[in-house]
Amino acid sequence: MATSRARTACEACRRLKRGCSRDWPSCSLCIRLGKVCDYSNPSSTKATEAAGLYPLFEDPSYLFPSPFFMDAHLFSPLNTTNALTRCPTQRLKLITSGHLAIEERGALYEGYFTSMHQWLPFISEKRLLDARLALNDACHDLLLLSMKLCTIRVESCPPSKHPLYTLAKYLSSTAENEGLVSLRLIQALTLLAVYELSHAIHPAAYLTISRAARLVILMGWHDRDAQQLFKPADTWRLLEEQRRTWWAVFILDRVINTETRGLPFATPEPSPDELLPVNDEDWSKGKSIPSQPLYTASVSTYVPLGCFARTCQAAHMLGKVIANRDAKQRSSQEAAALLTEAQGLHQALVALKLSIEQTAGYGSGTSEYPLWSAMAICVSAQSLLYSSYGCPDYPGTASRARLALDTDMQGLSVEGLRVVARITGPRLAQIPTQCPLMARCFYAAATACAWFIREDSEPEMLDALRQIVNSLRMLATRWTIAGEYLGLLAQSGTLNLVDTEPIMANAFSH
Repeated sequence: MATSRARTACEACRRLKRGCSRDWPSCSLCIRLGKVCDYSNPSSTKATEAAGLYPLFEDPSYLFPSPFFMDAHLFSPLNTTNALTRCPTQRLKLITSGHLAIEERGALYEGYFTSMHQWLPFISEKRLLDARLALNDACHDLLLLSMKLCTIRVESCPPSKHPLYTLAKYLSSTAENEGLVSLRLIQALTLLAVYELSHAIHPAAYLTISRAARLVILMGWHDRDAQQLFKPADTWRLLEEQRRTWWAVFILDRVINTETRGLPFATPEPSPDELLPVNDEDWSKGKSIPSQPLYTASVSTYVPLGCFARTCQAAHMLGKVIANRDAKQRSSQEAAALLTEAQGLHQALVALKLSIEQTAGYGSGTSEYPLWSAMAICVSAQSLLYSSYGCPDYPGTASRARLALDTDMQGLSVEGLRVVARITGPRLAQIPTQCPLMARCFYAAATACAWFIREDSEPEMLDALRQIVNSLRMLATRWTIAGEYLGLLAQSGTLNLVDTEPIMANAFSH
């Protein structure tokens, strides 16, 4: 079909003084840059009409069922392949084609599934490559854009200004405004949040993961006993992918909220009968196996826990630690109960860390080893817990009588921080990991090292701090968040304790 041509150059080409192909609805330059092509001209009514937001999605053959919110008794779960989505328009294909060339998709898949997927495996590769499933889902290409975004190195501009990021944000917002509700949209938002977290784009990461969480809850994946928008998945593989997507949103929600105080989580606590993801290797092969429950008195030896399940457990524990910290700072009335809970959290985290270390392949030296995310979250949870109770005058103690539990928990916390700083941190620093979640883990370990150096001048801590800072520097060459943490270490004077090169100021601001 012949491409229509606009009468004038688009706004971007006029501003850059570039030759414009005047193709409608998007010129070649805007397609290449991933920008929305604007042919508006205040003096031309016809041009203004052409500049309107032409639809990116086909007209819906069905609308969101209003009884879902207005009268649940009159609502029946939909049977529309578990998605309210539409076919992409020619305009959407034009916009995305510049970033998703057919001949480059093989490299995109390989790049994503050998890196990001290793520590956050929530997308089924087999289902993603099924052309039949992608044909009528306009959010499929949006997901591919988000996958590509998480695999590229951002060097020529600030991460928050990268054209691919801007395009993915625009398309995801448009999809939501159009009323689309689908697995692919949630996964695209989740990867957008990963990108924003990894490059310290705040508060965008906090807001994006909240959007994904709302859609997950709307779909009912957080609790299978809650009102369900769709009928149950018709295949085990789809059901498992839905569960993994819910867990991915849960993990990021807890990680992003680690340092925020008093802000509610976007995702609720897992339901009492919540299941963990199955073993990653079996899932990738399409092998249907039983799932382990999150809450259990004993673990089945028949079905081993996978790496992603360990990450889910660690994120669940992190959420518990955050809740304990916030409750402790709000009131001292339940001091004994909170201290008892804190001791239980300490024991659970030590056991979880030990189980991660005893997993086959741990410490193999592989930079993309799947368990690094679980270990990073576990250590972050430990450092947060111990920092809350390690100081003798931690918030909440001044207004009440001291308890024996205070002294016990303080002793556990100081020793726990010592292990994180002198043993765990340096051990993890020996692996050239690319997992962005390691940034906060290194930061917490470095902060603990600095505390012991200032208090006791321990030479072992100085050596540990050097190793951790060097690893944080290496990680900063890939993810902006590591550079931001280095800046915080410089601000606190921690970097002055080691003989390292001066920190370069961040070249980009968000």
